[in-house]
Amino acid sequence: MATSSRFSSVIQLTDLDDFITPSQECIKPAKTQNAKPITSSGSAKIQIGEDGTYSQLNKEGRPEKLQKAQITLNDCLACSGCITSAESVLIGQQNHMEFLKICKDIELSLPSRSFDKVVVGLSCQPILSFANKFQIPPEEARAKLSALFRQLGAVKVFDVESFSDLCLVECGQDFVHRYREQSSNSTSIPVLASACPGWICYAEKTHGNWILPHLSEVKSPQQIAGVLIKDVLPNELQTSASRLAVVMIMPCFDKKLEASRSDFFREDQQSKDVDFVITPVEIEQILEELAIEFVDLGSSQIDSLDGTADTAWSVPSGSGSGGYAEHVLRFAAKELYGMTLEHVKFQPLKNSDIREAFIEKDGEQVLSVAIVNGFRNIQNLVQKMKRKKRTYDYVEIMACPSGCLNGGAQLRTESMETKALTANMEALHSKLEHRQIDDVKVNKLNHVWLGKASPEEHQNKLRTSYHAVQKSTNALTVKW
Repeated sequence: MATSSRFSSVIQLTDLDDFITPSQECIKPAKTQNAKPITSSGSAKIQIGEDGTYSQLNKEGRPEKLQKAQITLNDCLACSGCITSAESVLIGQQNHMEFLKICKDIELSLPSRSFDKVVVGLSCQPILSFANKFQIPPEEARAKLSALFRQLGAVKVFDVESFSDLCLVECGQDFVHRYREQSSNSTSIPVLASACPGWICYAEKTHGNWILPHLSEVKSPQQIAGVLIKDVLPNELQTSASRLAVVMIMPCFDKKLEASRSDFFREDQQSKDVDFVITPVEIEQILEELAIEFVDLGSSQIDSLDGTADTAWSVPSGSGSGGYAEHVLRFAAKELYGMTLEHVKFQPLKNSDIREAFIEKDGEQVLSVAIVNGFRNIQNLVQKMKRKKRTYDYVEIMACPSGCLNGGAQLRTESMETKALTANMEALHSKLEHRQIDDVKVNKLNHVWLGKASPEEHQNKLRTSYHAVQKSTNALTVKW
């Protein structure tokens, strides 16, 4: 994958450079097997050839070519040498070719296959991306994408947004709990949304322990969907969690990083919650390789989460990134101050990627939230927090400018500039049916997907934790 792969935007923050390549700087460029040091200092002499290969000098002084290391996403997430898009060179096990191989192995019932069944989760942003490119209604694009994945062998296709209600409810409860406890734990406010893996990767690697208490511990809809699907569906599909491939269709490559976190590997099931993340640009490659025209695809319904026949499509009210800030403000206003907000309006500040909303009671501002998109704005927010300048109570943060609708792996058109493309996507999103949290629906989803889970089990399924990545010094990462 070339360095032009669309991870979160190119940035340079502190001593971190985005978009490294294998020939530049990586702490694990080559590996030695049973290599014995040949110098008294205990180090081996390594040469780098003109073609970028590594060789170790043997006792006779002759170079022996070293095998290039196969670096996994887990290796990269544990490395402090780079952030976000540097991982573009390391993705092997999650690309669309591996996904197609899995589908073919299942179709042929090969004994060596890794999985028996495939379940797909479709997120809103890729659907809108295809609708925009092919100038068709979003509902039609959704039905065609569902048909494509059923054609490839998926036994169920869900809307990831359908799991968003569980996520948003948990976000609201998490915020209200922290807000009430802030007098004894002032470091937890503002609460920073954690649904964007590019932002989380940056926070863990750059700011570490200082910023971690501010991060919401609620999993993203992608990961909530993954853990619940692996818990509930294997019995229905007559397979095991480790043999059920959960595939999420997401607007950016960074979501692959999220799926690869070791926190989301279940030891009891010996499986990841989400096995593959496929992006719109990869779906285009799939269509090209299979000689399928998107407009020629048929239509297929989306599976309902609660077992009903009602498959009407709606998305959470608020931003095109999931509506976290709006829901938290509505929920907190009601829980903390008994106020029901009929309409929430976000005001842009210096640029449209910073928007804020607040509520007042008795002439005094009591709650404030913001939407902050793009690393430049994120950095400004973090610097204000470091200066202990109170910013907001809750912040919805996304690494990509304009948020997830402009995700790095969304489809682009040569004839349309990014600004115009984003405007189109926002217009499409605004025309969808938007929903606020329905307590009856959430209770039904809880019954179907969480069953009789204890409070501790409930929290384990819907929440996670984040970890500071210690910086390491290595001669191979030094810039000369």
